[in-house]
Amino acid sequence: MAPPGEHAVADDAALAEGLARWLIDHHGWAGATVTTLSRPSSGYSSETIFADVTWTDGGGGGGHHDSLVVRMAPPVVGTFRHYDLVAQGQAQSAAAAAGVPVADPVVETDTRWLGAPFMVMPRVEGHIVGALAYRDPWLGTLSPSDRGQVYDGFLVALSAIHRADPGTAPDVPRRDDGAELDFWEEYLSWSSDGHPVPALTDALGWCRRHRPDHQRPPVLLWGDARFENMVLGDDLGPRAVLDWDMTSIGTAEHDLAWFTSLDITSHHLFGRRVDGFPDREATVARFEELSDRAVRDLEWYETLAMVRSTAVMTRISFLRQAAGEPVMLPIEDNPILDLLTARLS
Repeated sequence: MAPPGEHAVADDAALAEGLARWLIDHHGWAGATVTTLSRPSSGYSSETIFADVTWTDGGGGGGHHDSLVVRMAPPVVGTFRHYDLVAQGQAQSAAAAAGVPVADPVVETDTRWLGAPFMVMPRVEGHIVGALAYRDPWLGTLSPSDRGQVYDGFLVALSAIHRADPGTAPDVPRRDDGAELDFWEEYLSWSSDGHPVPALTDALGWCRRHRPDHQRPPVLLWGDARFENMVLGDDLGPRAVLDWDMTSIGTAEHDLAWFTSLDITSHHLFGRRVDGFPDREATVARFEELSDRAVRDLEWYETLAMVRSTAVMTRISFLRQAAGEPVMLPIEDNPILDLLTARLS
């Protein structure tokens, strides 16, 4: 039996057989058969599986074909100590009710099908912007005006998430700014086996000392607000908002700051931005227009977002180091820590 928080890795045949049985049992897909199965991602944050399925309606109708995505926790404890699919499912349902396009996931907590809880959703086809937006091939084919439309659609979706009813997502963790600081203080220690990077500890201490006196009423947060987690259509609009692993209920500025701080970091590292994307000032102004309220204390939330994102990258570096894999960024001597430290001076 796997230790708590871990699960055995099922081979492809077992996954295909278990998923087919689940589709027959839960959706009535007569004769469901998984024809192809692939694992494009089996990283430290989650495991993603693509499955093509054929089935009939059981009533004499013709055959059907569907492409599905299955998400599970990583086989071993990875980026986060806990991986809560129920919270992710509730967050997406709440967002969908507010008009946000999501992939319509179904969460299964019974482990007898695939050996662990899982989420199943239709595969949404479209464009996904890469980690370095200025190098993305699809964006490169668009005019600056069209790129601006893509950017604006992202902000529209983000503001719509914050209008969702948090009460319909009872299992999504709720954290005010004090609880958020406590969460990441514990994360820094846990993620490093008790040896956190001093620069991150110092930066989090700065955030605690300079915590804003007031905060807004809590809203549903996406948690990982970036272009890589959105499927875009040929009409340049969002088709599905994905990857709700970090969802919570808290201050809306956390989402905006996560997005703007990643842009600040990318520009610091590579010195380039996408022609047609608005700058930070215009981004904030548009978000305020969409949210119908002023953004407050964004610099503080951006600094905390940099602590959070760097802590996650550091955790992945620790895991890769332990597995004997190449580390993408040095754990301590890296330019992101330099940027973070410079903000505190």
